Amino acid sequence: MELQGSSDIVRFQRASDFDGLEFLHATFVQHSFPRHTHDTFAIGVIESGVQATYYKGSTHIATCRDICLINPGEVHTGFSPHPSGWTYRVFYPEPSLLETVASQLLPREHGLPHFSSPVIKDRLLSTAVLSFLRVLDLSDVTIERESLLYAVIAQMISRHADRKGPMSPVPRHAERPVVKTLLEYLHHHFTDNVTLRELSDVAALSEFHLLRLFRSAVGLPPHAYIIQKRVDHARRLLLTGLPIAHVGIEAGFADQSHFTRAFKRIVGVTPGCYRSSNSVQDFSDL
Repeated sequence: MELQGSSDIVRFQRASDFDGLEFLHATFVQHSFPRHTHDTFAIGVIESGVQATYYKGSTHIATCRDICLINPGEVHTGFSPHPSGWTYRVFYPEPSLLETVASQLLPREHGLPHFSSPVIKDRLLSTAVLSFLRVLDLSDVTIERESLLYAVIAQMISRHADRKGPMSPVPRHAERPVVKTLLEYLHHHFTDNVTLRELSDVAALSEFHLLRLFRSAVGLPPHAYIIQKRVDHARRLLLTGLPIAHVGIEAGFADQSHFTRAFKRIVGVTPGCYRSSNSVQDFSDL
């Protein structure tokens, strides 16, 4: 849903594969938020402009690439001290999600994470948050969206939560057979919309530990491995003469634009250019 009024533009969406996780991309120039609270966390990144938040008796200023973070139930406002307003991307994860990630991240129970500052200056993390929100907006690969969400939340907790601790290790004796099992499963299911919950069940590991283990052993997170497998499959299908739209579907891409972007990112050219260049090469070899 996109709302426009005066100079304000708001694109509001819900992610059905994340139990309706709400996220938005907005520019606010005229609008300001009165004192209010959220039942969820509010986590966003300023893309341009300046946002101010009155929070716990002080005004906090967020500028480009700063992270804005409000805990559930905490009263705050939102406005711009500059006439050009601000543009940001923000999502609203349920407290249960952060509690789940914290329980998997830390070696003992720490309860719901809490963040003391509503403005966090962390360029690496803000880049990761923006990448997740752009993927949430553009990608239809559930495990890619899940993996980035877990990674962002885990980094947020481990680097900025008030209560922190050392990460719980993955038992090394189980790594090799678990990874082999996961790779075999993905070999047979890479065209499916595989989820982290599925892989977690296959590996008998929590989602967070699975992501750490898989990336450490394979060199790629599961979603990137799946996309690589799909692109490799698509390359073979393109050489059979199958229509490009059918190739994308057969390779597991439900969205044609996502297929084209993923293919070009990995191969360097679009599927159409790849097919054409291979045709030229075939003729030149005769």
